[in-house]
Amino acid sequence: MLSFSTPYFAHRGLHQGHSAAPENSLAAFSLAVRRGFGIELDVRRTADDALVVFHDSSLIRVCGQKGTIEEMTLEEIRRAPLYDSGQKIPLFSEVLDLVHGQVPLLVEIKMEGVDPKLCELTAKALDGYGGAYCVESFHPYALYWFRRNRPLVPRGQLVTDFFRECPSMPRWQKWLMKPLISNVWTRPNFFSLDRRYRNTLFFRFLAAHRPVFGWTFRSEEEMQAAKGAFDAYIFEQRPSS
Repeated sequence: MLSFSTPYFAHRGLHQGHSAAPENSLAAFSLAVRRGFGIELDVRRTADDALVVFHDSSLIRVCGQKGTIEEMTLEEIRRAPLYDSGQKIPLFSEVLDLVHGQVPLLVEIKMEGVDPKLCELTAKALDGYGGAYCVESFHPYALYWFRRNRPLVPRGQLVTDFFRECPSMPRWQKWLMKPLISNVWTRPNFFSLDRRYRNTLFFRFLAAHRPVFGWTFRSEEEMQAAKGAFDAYIFEQRPSS
């Protein structure tokens, strides 16, 4: 169910600085395609139900403007440049057209709460796509929706130590997000694990039951230290092998 042409996925595309090829831009995705790397990207839903590829909910960090993706229309969002590149936040459909099945896609569904409409729109966009892809999310509901409505689409649970990494998250939600609990109803095909926790008993438990992707490798040294530990690698620096 998980058979890809490469184990290496460029995190938000093969982005290079803020001007030439910023994160989650068509330029960054084009570079990844040219070099034969898979692509990890983020999908969000606008206020008027368009799917855009953008990591944060807020535009502040990347666009330097106030507003959130979920509260803005596509027309408003398209006026915001990515850093100082002059490039715009891409539509999910534009990315699918650009990649055109040349490399595998790892589609992260970004939702702050339960959002069946986002899942439905993402699934419909991918229904006609001819390339290899899988979906993942931190939110268990996204996996549950795909299990019920697109059971043949490989789905992955994003995993970190929520108790350590997410201090503002309500404690009940941290327990709910732990995959040992949510797995009962989401049944993920793979896990996507914060690579900092690869030496834990928890990682060994996950790896014994499902394929595990590792994220996010930001240097060649980090890649080499984890070589052979994961089934796939999500990186921000091109691996040497």
